[in-house]
Amino acid sequence: MKPTDEVDDLRTRFEARLSGLRGRQLLAVDYWDVHNFASEPARWDYGNWHHAVMGVGLSTDAGPATITWTSTFYSYGVEVLGRIEDHLILGEEGPERIGPDAGSKSPWDRYLRTPIRETIAHWERLEIGPAMRADGTIVEPARTVDVPVAVRLDFAAGAVWFVAAMPEPPDWQRVFVGGDEIMVVFSPEKMRDMGFKDTPILSIAQ
Repeated sequence: MKPTDEVDDLRTRFEARLSGLRGRQLLAVDYWDVHNFASEPARWDYGNWHHAVMGVGLSTDAGPATITWTSTFYSYGVEVLGRIEDHLILGEEGPERIGPDAGSKSPWDRYLRTPIRETIAHWERLEIGPAMRADGTIVEPARTVDVPVAVRLDFAAGAVWFVAAMPEPPDWQRVFVGGDEIMVVFSPEKMRDMGFKDTPILSIAQ
């Protein structure tokens, strides 16, 4: 369990990195996935949401940034980091860029070459524990942990959400929020379907 002052420092750094995206002009977007050993390309486009298992690289006029999942606060939440290549362990069989496809029509077209106007995070409070031995002895008391499970970037043309979440087969419509994958969501309706109802991360983007 992290000391309170350490958690406060982590949250301050998280908010600073997220707010540091404001004003940056978005130039390009890269989705990363685990290495694909199949003969068919990895699928990432599901219409009103995209799947970037290992995170999203953002090229901006102020340098690169990454939105990915981490266990900084608890397993798992979203976080803004620097260059994605510095975060992933690359190699011949390591993670790889899978999209979006250059020159193809994309929901990102309306946001590229425009500045990020606002950012917001959605924090969920989790109740954990208590941790007990098999005989019922409590070895760690119950506690609560705040985890940033989603962030939203606002542009003049609209909003885009990044969620630490795992879409579940077979139809990929059911979603486990708090997973070690990233879903990029382009519609508030999809966010509501994922369970984000009556929350500031949606209400400001109406």
